Amino acid sequence: MRIFIALELPEKIKKEISKTQNQLKTVGIKARWVKPEITHLTLVFLGEIAPNKVGEIAKILKEASSQISPINLWLEKIDAFPSLAKAKIIYLSLKGEMGKLNALVLKIQKGLKKQKIAFDQKPFVPHLTLGRLKKLQNLTWLLSKIKIPRRHFFTNKLFLIQSTLTSQGPIYKTLKEISLALVSKK
Repeated sequence: MRIFIALELPEKIKKEISKTQNQLKTVGIKARWVKPEITHLTLVFLGEIAPNKVGEIAKILKEASSQISPINLWLEKIDAFPSLAKAKIIYLSLKGEMGKLNALVLKIQKGLKKQKIAFDQKPFVPHLTLGRLKKLQNLTWLLSKIKIPRRHFFTNKLFLIQSTLTSQGPIYKTLKEISLALVSKK
């Protein structure tokens, strides 16, 4: 099974993603757009995992989430991988409690390594994917055309999600849902 770990997004952020995608379409960006209702903040991509590892991964998530309170984030700007000048994937970047977010990712990765569960080792870049461009494009001009409102949100749930790829797009199934600690540490 193809699996990843993600944080929940509130409906107001999914609506903002939809508005941003519509603005991008209006200015002529052609892409394979991610459906706003399935957009998520991926923390760790594990790839193909044996079904019998799901329980171990859930324990790792419970341990990591018990030490982190809900995380305050906000939408920052439109950006792209590998860069706006050579855009292939267009996304919304995030700001906020990055120290807390990075600590959560590191705790999860440490737990996975300890249990010898493989995962994608790419550096963590917090982002919400909007779409995949059909060809490389220079999108630096976008920054002056589209402004993103600074929408704050708290995220307080981790999800272990199975992803099945289809020709109509991915189908996601939540395998485990785990709440972050409810008490803020001051």
